[in-house]
Amino acid sequence: MRNRNLVTRKLDQLETTLITLQQIVNRQSPIESYRTNIGKAQALVEDLRDMVESEPMSSKELNKI
Repeated sequence: MRNRNLVTRKLDQLETTLITLQQIVNRQSPIESYRTNIGKAQALVEDLRDMVESEPMSSKELNKI
């Protein structure tokens, strides 16, 4: 994978956002902070999907299709 470091950073950001969401729930913070962090998590997932789709497929992946 060409962008392994970038994908790893994005996964770290996603994990951090999920931890933040858990803390928000535990503290019973305002719903707006929860919504903001859910939006961040969704954007990170979309970024990761785009990165995976831009990677060339290996011969093993092509044979599965």
